[in-house]
Amino acid sequence: MHFPPRCIFSLACWFLLQNGGTAKELNGPTGALQIDLVFPRNETYNPSPIMPIVFSFRNTELLPYLRPSISYEVWNYNNFSADSTYGAIDVPSVNKSSVNPHIEFKSHLYPFNTEGTWKVNFHIRWKHCYVSPAEQGRRELEMLDINTTDIGVIFTTKGTSKQIDLAAAASRNCSSPFGVTINVTDTMRTPSSDLVYDQDVCPIVASSPKKADSCDVTLDATSASSLDASMTSWLSEGGEEHSAA
Repeated sequence: MHFPPRCIFSLACWFLLQNGGTAKELNGPTGALQIDLVFPRNETYNPSPIMPIVFSFRNTELLPYLRPSISYEVWNYNNFSADSTYGAIDVPSVNKSSVNPHIEFKSHLYPFNTEGTWKVNFHIRWKHCYVSPAEQGRRELEMLDINTTDIGVIFTTKGTSKQIDLAAAASRNCSSPFGVTINVTDTMRTPSSDLVYDQDVCPIVASSPKKADSCDVTLDATSASSLDASMTSWLSEGGEEHSAA
């Protein structure tokens, strides 16, 4: 191999030559991913023929790295032995042109088409990496892990049955926000792991997530209309929700 004169005593230059003349530094985005329950809130609504569970994701560039997913169960608050309804939001698929915040939802018929008081327990899971310090003769370890935050909201359906007006129900601020903010402070090269993860870099997060302190994600008339159209299409295609004892 022929080394240019200026590279003879330069390890950095030698590295560049060995790797085709380029050295790629692996970096990922940092910042705060905010996940909120947009609807329902801790309020009273009319029973609705179709009712959605709506979540929002703010700062969508972090989604491919944190890989968040949501699962939830809906319980009869006055009879926890009754059948429950459940659902899940998989890792949202977004790109650079996606709207921020990004909205995801699941539609349900029963039990929200009846009167009652309901508790929604939802569980937000995300992936992150960290370095476990060396101790007791063991070297430090680079780890890929999954964190979970559990949140619950109680709401009531009461009165005559009518389709929920999402634009009115989720267009204003609320006194009891439900969500979490995950603060990505840095990134690191993804370590080997038994967990499925397809990014070269992995987020490092603050020690604990921050619970939501405001309802700053609302649905405007256009977004609400889009959700209504999707729910109508879902119902025309069969509209089966999941239930479990």
